[in-house]
Amino acid sequence: MQTILRISDAAAIALHTADYLADQTRPLSPAGDIAKALGVSYNHLSKVLQSLTKAGLVLPARGPKGGFALSPSGKKAKVRDLIAAIDGPPATKTCLLKHKVCKHRSCLLGNFLSETNRRFEAVLDGKISEFSKRK
Repeated sequence: MQTILRISDAAAIALHTADYLADQTRPLSPAGDIAKALGVSYNHLSKVLQSLTKAGLVLPARGPKGGFALSPSGKKAKVRDLIAAIDGPPATKTCLLKHKVCKHRSCLLGNFLSETNRRFEAVLDGKISEFSKRK
C-alpha cells in the first residue's frame, strides 16, 4: 500500500537519535549506546550519524570517552532540518495518483490530504528541543 508520508528509515532514525541526544544529561553518547536504546542497527545508525555530522547537526568526539552530542545548530534544528539532512527536503503529497496537482475537483481524499499536509507542516516546523521536553 502506498503511504502518504515519505520518510525513510534513516530519517526516522535521525529524528529518534536527535530526540535521544536532546534528552541526555551526559555530554556525549556513544553510538553503541544510542543504537541499543533505539533498537536499531549500529551500522545503519553510524551512516545516519555521518550524515547528521556532515550537516552540522551533531558533533562527534573520538576516543575511549567519545560519542555524539547535538551541536548548537542541532539543538535549534527543526524536524524538517533533520529529515532534509538524510532524505533531502521533505515534500507533502497532494495526490495519490502522483500528479503534482490533482486533476479532480472533488477528490474523495482531497480534504484528508490537505489536513494531513497542514498537520505534517506543523510537525516539520517543530524543534527537536521542544519534542524532547514532551515527557
